[in-house]
Amino acid sequence: MMTTEQSRKFIKEYFDAMCQDKSEITIDKYVADQHLKAHIVIFEAGLPNYQVIPQDIIAEGNKVTVRFVAEAEHKGELFGVAPTGRKVKVDGIIIYELADNIIVNHWMQADSVALMQQIGAMPVESDRH
Repeated sequence: MMTTEQSRKFIKEYFDAMCQDKSEITIDKYVADQHLKAHIVIFEAGLPNYQVIPQDIIAEGNKVTVRFVAEAEHKGELFGVAPTGRKVKVDGIIIYELADNIIVNHWMQADSVALMQQIGAMPVESDRH
C-alpha cells in the first residue's frame, strides 16, 4: 500500500504529466481505471488540451482527493454538441484510489450543468426569462 506522501506525490506527478500530454502512453503510465481512461479520451476529443488545475489536494493513505478547476476551449464534438470555440471553466472534485503507483479507481463530481451551458447545449438561467 502507498503511503499518504507517496500518494500525494504520485497525483501531483500525474497532473503535471497530463497537462503536457494526454497520449495513450501517458494515460497508461498513470491510469488502470478503464472508466477514467474513457473519460479522458472523450474530453480530450471535445476539449483538446484541456487543463485540470488542482485547487486543493488532500491525501490519506492510498486515496487522494483533488478539488479542481478545468479550463478548455470547445474545439471538438462533445456529447453531440458541435464545436463552438467557446472557452469553458468547470469546478469539480475527484477522489483517486491508488495501488502500486497507478490509479485503479476514481469518483468524480463536476459541474456538468455549467459545462453544458458554456458550450450552448443548455440555457443559462438568465436566458429563460
